[in-house]
Amino acid sequence: MGRAALIALLALPLLLSTAPRSFMAHDEGYYALQARWMVESGDWLTTGFWGQPFYDRTPGVPWLIAASTSVFGPHRWAIHLPNYACAVATAGVTWRLSRSWVSAAVLVLTPLWFSYAHLATQDMPLLALELFGLWGLWTRRPIPAGLWLGLAFLIKGWMALLPALAMTPLLLLERRPLLAQWRFWAALLVGWLPALLWLERSLARYGADVVSLLWRKLFWLSGPTVFAQGPLYYLWNVPVNTAPWGLIAPLGWLLLLIRWQRGKLQRDQLLLWLGYPVLLLLLLSGFRTKTPYYALQLTPFIAYGAAMALEWTAQQSGRLWTRLRWISVLPGAGLVTAGMAAPLPAIGTVAPLGVRVAAIALGSCWLASGWQRPGARRLWLWLVGPYLAMSCLLQVGVFIDHSPGTRLKLADPTVSAALKRGPVHFLGAWPIPDDAQKERILLALGAPQVGGMHDRAETLPIGVPVWQLQGNSWTLHPSWTQP
Repeated sequence: MGRAALIALLALPLLLSTAPRSFMAHDEGYYALQARWMVESGDWLTTGFWGQPFYDRTPGVPWLIAASTSVFGPHRWAIHLPNYACAVATAGVTWRLSRSWVSAAVLVLTPLWFSYAHLATQDMPLLALELFGLWGLWTRRPIPAGLWLGLAFLIKGWMALLPALAMTPLLLLERRPLLAQWRFWAALLVGWLPALLWLERSLARYGADVVSLLWRKLFWLSGPTVFAQGPLYYLWNVPVNTAPWGLIAPLGWLLLLIRWQRGKLQRDQLLLWLGYPVLLLLLLSGFRTKTPYYALQLTPFIAYGAAMALEWTAQQSGRLWTRLRWISVLPGAGLVTAGMAAPLPAIGTVAPLGVRVAAIALGSCWLASGWQRPGARRLWLWLVGPYLAMSCLLQVGVFIDHSPGTRLKLADPTVSAALKRGPVHFLGAWPIPDDAQKERILLALGAPQVGGMHDRAETLPIGVPVWQLQGNSWTLHPSWTQP
């Protein structure tokens, strides 16, 4: 069996699942709904919300989803297809940059990365473009080194400037000749042309008052919002969301520094694998709004550090290994004990059983690694355990079933029959509570045809199905009659 076929076979349990799927309203469902409006209206210029232009973010992800569903149909897998492709690209470029399959494997088995590989949001496409640009810098290719930035702006808006700033030391100190090549500047201009054209056409149609929301939102995110966190937020959040790899990556970075001090590592390698992520971390920490998914951009570099640590530790023996092995043996024993001691779930509840099996599988592999001889078998056990655990969790709906309550609501026979009859309208007075806003997005995605949003009952057509806001949730009227 060839290497590509083996990788594809191993990847299937990490990509495919028969468990129920449901969208995360913010931001996955938001982009899917915007893409749907683009396809149905034929207006791919406007980033809208319920028929109104709403320029709070750039259109890159809705364009990708709209293009995919236009070609393959409005299927859930078509909505996620662009994100899956970007996830595969990030693993491939990480492998290519590091020349280590262990780095790519650790990246794929990182919980934060794995979670966003299954979410149709901005973050994985942004990471793919960042790595594309880094690969261009690293290999001295002027076209990818310049092309990525404008495309990244279309995906993530102004946040794309942070990785660009983090690349500056590598560019100026080690790849300065690229700045003298006309192909670099031509690629930079070509990359920005779609974004500039979109901005120009949007300004011509809607004016600065509407389009200026793009930079007004940046100022808002820089202020005291509900997402504001202290400067040390990522120092605990990143290790938690990338565990166990984020906890052992510092050992790999220490080994990297030791190799550099001994003259076994070039300065450009140090800038790529340590300088870039450290500077990006500082830039992200300086921005007042902080979220776990911003840190997705750090995961390939955490994976590289963890891979170095794993490969070094796998070769240790003697008294040093006797001490080091407890790092995996103790958590392994704890996971096996917890999985075995947990009460059996009720019949029909597969999620708790999947979590229990995942804990036992992960713990058993790590426990067994403590008594392996130095070499590949020890390394494989450290990777096989998380692979089995991730596969089990995915197959019972973890990572993909984000809104089970709304999914069950839409699956009700009375509701599904009413939704198939024609456009479904929404009735609710502003302001709509945040939880109700999220549910509205998911309910709209679940309807074959979406009608309008109404704040007065008098504007509703007679006889149409209507979701009415009552308290913090929506109640369906299968056939609306005036009150």
